Amino acid sequence: MEPDSNAIIAFLESIKATHWGLLGIGLVGLELVTGTTYILWPAIAALAMAIFVFFLPLSWELQFILFFLLSTALLVVGHKYLRPLMKSGEPSDLNDPARTLQGRRVVAFTDFHNGDGRVTVGDTQWKASTESDDPVKGDTLVITSVVGSTLIVAPAVKA
Repeated sequence: MEPDSNAIIAFLESIKATHWGLLGIGLVGLELVTGTTYILWPAIAALAMAIFVFFLPLSWELQFILFFLLSTALLVVGHKYLRPLMKSGEPSDLNDPARTLQGRRVVAFTDFHNGDGRVTVGDTQWKASTESDDPVKGDTLVITSVVGSTLIVAPAVKA
């Protein structure tokens, strides 16, 4: 058992700034694959340890203690303060393309009858519905919402 423990101790004592840098880069790569931000904090701690070990002669015990403390501190701060900032704000339209249509000006393609008609959005015609007076062909309208594949429109306010 003696030779195995000496090999482990010898490996731990040989840890240099390069090892910490490679660990940090590997963890950043893993973070890019997972996208959780939980691996990001130990990655930053490992990169910081690479800088510390490059400039300061630290024992392997102190290196691991500093890495643990730095990882824990970054994880707590990141989870409590930075993660909510990344999730806040306006929801993304990535998975809801209909949201991108809201507020867009369109032109009535046909006369509306009983609140139903068709409008042109870009080069495509869409079924449309309105609760206001029936628009006529050529009127400018604004999309207020989307229900299924029907655009809900209202008359555009003329400036």
